[in-house]
Amino acid sequence: MVPTVSVLIPTYNRATIITKAIDSALAQTYQSVEIVVVDDGSTDHTREVIAGYGDKIVYVYQENRGIAGARNTGFRHCSGAYIAFLDSDDYWLPEKLSRQMELFRQHPEYGMVACQCASIDAQGNFRKKNRPGASGWILEALFYKNFIRTSAAVVTRHCIETVGYFDESLRECEEYDLWLRIAARFPIGFINEPLAVYTDNPAGVSTDSLAGRLHRLRVLEKQYLQERIAPHLYSRRIADTCHYIGRHYGERGNFAEALQYLRRAQRLSPLFLKNLLYLSYYGLRR
Repeated sequence: MVPTVSVLIPTYNRATIITKAIDSALAQTYQSVEIVVVDDGSTDHTREVIAGYGDKIVYVYQENRGIAGARNTGFRHCSGAYIAFLDSDDYWLPEKLSRQMELFRQHPEYGMVACQCASIDAQGNFRKKNRPGASGWILEALFYKNFIRTSAAVVTRHCIETVGYFDESLRECEEYDLWLRIAARFPIGFINEPLAVYTDNPAGVSTDSLAGRLHRLRVLEKQYLQERIAPHLYSRRIADTCHYIGRHYGERGNFAEALQYLRRAQRLSPLFLKNLLYLSYYGLRR
């Protein structure tokens, strides 16, 4: 029997673009697909757009709780043994799920299978592929750099039930937090081909913003990672993150905060010369 993949699409006020995501899920060559759309309190005509799909879609409405809360609600309405994430401004190539489910068939021990994404701008111009990934026990590689886009990931229900849902206290980087928790408990498969398309929206949430980097630091500082990651790798990653947080604060003229993070980066990585330059510069500006 072919296992069902539940496609989980959270959305908020994207009635004008969500059909591209839904249509790409319906067009999958993989035969057993359930589509669950979680409307996180939209005030546009999202409900009417979804209604046009009839019983092809499981539609769930909730008061606005944010992306992590919407996905967690979606988990509770998914019936499949596998759950695929698809953001409402992204879309998939037709063979995406087939390719991923074949890798699961070959490696039933995997808790997640992801793939590369192509990246396009808001005008639909292709810009790049996101960074390549690795397969197996990849916690350290993933800790050093997140190479898994949300719309590229398929997880097993067993995996989610083991590691837990998204952390709703994180307003950003909640998906990275989940990937790391999965990688600490399960091997992961990765297909180094762009089978999903990520829309690079300059007005959207960026994990390279100050808020994004502060949330990332919260994720990286969790105790289990301190215990599992080699000390030199852990120190360098935290130092890098603190360095860029310091620069963000410095660009805003908040030199006391800037120096606090830059000093921490230097303590963790004494030979971090670029950080030393910024530390000296903002020290003089204070």
